[in-house]
Amino acid sequence: MRIRKIIFIFCIVLVFFIISLPILAPILHNDNSPRSAIRNYIQNAGHPYQSFFAVIKDKNIKDKQYGTLYDVIWNDWDNVTRSTGHLCYAKKIEEGTYKISCGTGP
Repeated sequence: MRIRKIIFIFCIVLVFFIISLPILAPILHNDNSPRSAIRNYIQNAGHPYQSFFAVIKDKNIKDKQYGTLYDVIWNDWDNVTRSTGHLCYAKKIEEGTYKISCGTGP
């Protein structure tokens, strides 16, 4: 009986987290840091779960016109290949706001 209760509570907590991720995405991902702005870009593209699980790596390449280059790996369910590496530039346009431009690499 005790094991069933533990499994039931675990399932309830798991369902709560699954439901709450899309609700929390707009609150947690805003444009005040480059990584958060990239996650906001993914979330606005219609992928709220992938915005939490995307792997974002700084390439340490800075361009004056485009900003800092980031390598982003996430599951794009709309794409044929599903897992496509994206190259995203994050440019600071004003204090606490970043503009993101993403595309697939060569």
